[in-house]
Amino acid sequence: MQNSPQESDDSVIVARINGPHGRDGALSVELLSDLPGRFDVGRELLVDGTPRLISNARQTGPSTALITLDGIKNRSQASALSGKFLSAPPVDDVSLDEGEFFHYQLIGMQVRAEDGEELGEIQEILETGSNDVYIVRGPSGEVLIPAIPHVVLDVDLSAGVMLVRLPDGLR
Repeated sequence: MQNSPQESDDSVIVARINGPHGRDGALSVELLSDLPGRFDVGRELLVDGTPRLISNARQTGPSTALITLDGIKNRSQASALSGKFLSAPPVDDVSLDEGEFFHYQLIGMQVRAEDGEELGEIQEILETGSNDVYIVRGPSGEVLIPAIPHVVLDVDLSAGVMLVRLPDGLR
């Protein structure tokens, strides 16, 4: 799944609108969150900061869904939202194991090699099945960092810094 920066301090991006589906305002979306219940009918999502209730939702693939939001009544209104992001309040009651993080917490984080070299900022996260891969872009170009314990040495959320040990041949 493609990842996007957090929308604001009060919400996180959970889906990207691909375009309209049908004539009645349904939206085809790419899901950027896999939290259970995130897209249940009656839940609130934000579109450009405007709250909208989910009136219908159906998953169509592993990371795609059709969602109907209150107030979006026709294809023209749905089409105008193409390319926009849906956001939601962060979920505080979900517990993660130590060393696990939500993607929105890592996007934008500065990455530093253990020798002190500034590698850049996490721009995207690729989900490969076995482990995530952080796409870091900085002054020396792009570096792909595997999210595995002997490479990612420390993540300091409060400082916004990740410390990594680059394996030989990674660059």
